[in-house]
Amino acid sequence: QASSSTQPAQANEDEVVLRKLHILPLKEADKKMKGRQRMEFLAETLRQLRSTKAVVCSGHLVKAREAEFVVIKCEPPQGCLGMETDFFVDGAPVICFQKIQFSAWGPTALSSEELFNQYVRPFFKGEYSPYGTTGVKRVRLLYAGQVVQVGDVSLQVEATEPQGLGMVSTDTEIFANWDTTPEFEKVHILPFLDTLPSAYQYELFGDYLKPYLMANQHKKYQHGELFSYQGVQFKVVACEPDVVARIGKSTTIFCQGHLTPTLRNLLPPHLMNQVAQLPQGLQMLLLSSERTTRELEEMLNQRRGLFPQTIQEIETFNWPPPNAQASQQRTCMVCLEDFELAVPCRRLPCGHVFHQSCVDEWLRRCTDCPICKANVDRAIRNY
Repeated sequence: QASSSTQPAQANEDEVVLRKLHILPLKEADKKMKGRQRMEFLAETLRQLRSTKAVVCSGHLVKAREAEFVVIKCEPPQGCLGMETDFFVDGAPVICFQKIQFSAWGPTALSSEELFNQYVRPFFKGEYSPYGTTGVKRVRLLYAGQVVQVGDVSLQVEATEPQGLGMVSTDTEIFANWDTTPEFEKVHILPFLDTLPSAYQYELFGDYLKPYLMANQHKKYQHGELFSYQGVQFKVVACEPDVVARIGKSTTIFCQGHLTPTLRNLLPPHLMNQVAQLPQGLQMLLLSSERTTRELEEMLNQRRGLFPQTIQEIETFNWPPPNAQASQQRTCMVCLEDFELAVPCRRLPCGHVFHQSCVDEWLRRCTDCPICKANVDRAIRNY
């Protein structure tokens, strides 16, 4: 028979009934269900928890048949199940981390070993022991970027492997070091004009920027960083020093001006760095297109262009064109340089000509002509 893996305390006459309960399976348990409905597994166990008036809260482990679930969130934070409790079971399954990295702030006189033994290890002891510990009843749910307070030390989850919402198990490798990230001396942050309120007056720094910075005191920023607060989107347009750093008490913050929502302004730093490594003309073609940021990221990272053997099927010649109807083009629109005598060129089925090396780089990322957007792949295959 399905049952809870805990022996929870019984609620008293002043019991609190949960309005909402979000519960998800562990990743391994999700595989066991083989596509069957999660509520099908949970129904009997939830009825049992309700009848026994068991008190549940975030991190509570619940076993239903052969599958194990974790309570993600409750509203209010702790209480019993009732007839009016709404259950939510949608979401990615909870993972067990293979590795997790913490950064810490606090009494830095301690060594990294002392940090681990005095703060990190106790964080995963007792009631919140790692998953897999005999008799474990609750686990700590963690994710990258999360900050937790352990005594007088703040611990931030810097990275996890794999990524996502998960928990530490007895097999997880845990790393912890004191954070040495510097603070900016100066930082200039601008809002995007189209995200600013137009129906009422506001004070940009006091109403938007300051509350965000106060709520994210440990966040790291870099030149080009994008973030949003209550519908207003901001971008870090300049910083001293120009490194990854934090905004601290001694940082001078400028926020005069605004940005227009061009693709160049909307690109996050890692994409802008990739674009900057491309030829100048290719940068212009990418940034002046009507592609969204997500489409551009897919083009840069996943490179869903033509296969090398398909590219090799496209006509090549050494400038000038050998036929009588010479191209009216004199400039490669990828690198923005004029064609020189005997330089290898490639003519796409639509008739546009480019330096061979330039257009090959483009075609490895995109199947369309850089100029007219005609689909090269379909033209070659006579679709």
